[in-house]
Amino acid sequence: MIGLLFLFALYLVLAGVALSRRDGTFRRAVRRSVEQFWILAPRMVCALIAAGFIAKLIPSEVIARFLSEEAGLTAILVAFGTGMIIPAGPVIAFSVAAVFLEAGASTAALVTFITSWSIFAMHRIFIYEIPLLGLSFLRLRLLSAGTLPLWAGLVCLGAAWIASRSAGAA
Repeated sequence: MIGLLFLFALYLVLAGVALSRRDGTFRRAVRRSVEQFWILAPRMVCALIAAGFIAKLIPSEVIARFLSEEAGLTAILVAFGTGMIIPAGPVIAFSVAAVFLEAGASTAALVTFITSWSIFAMHRIFIYEIPLLGLSFLRLRLLSAGTLPLWAGLVCLGAAWIASRSAGAA
């Protein structure tokens, strides 16, 4: 909800700036927004339907067993691997994350999943990085960022552990 309020406030500020320019900027921005809506809305609908299929194909018990708080480090490793193999853009990846959350995945697993998908999505590696930038670039990038999703998940796991300990002490 806070994110939505922030975006709405940002919209109001930018709309005010565009209106104050009095050079047609506001009208062009509205036109561009409508164009983007008609491009993105069908993708969002398809992505949400695909996420619903994923939710039905992967039983909640399996997600809960491998990605829940109780799974601990296993959840981080499974989320790391899953994030690497999701062959899709952000609409699908975040829809899958929402399905995982609904099925009982831990915050640490979700952070690891999204971070892994952001850094290591295999479809981007094979389609863009290797053909356009070469294997030496890929090797350097993987060496420099290779453990980042794991560290992100471990930090979340540690933060959850600290929070549970402080709640128990109070």
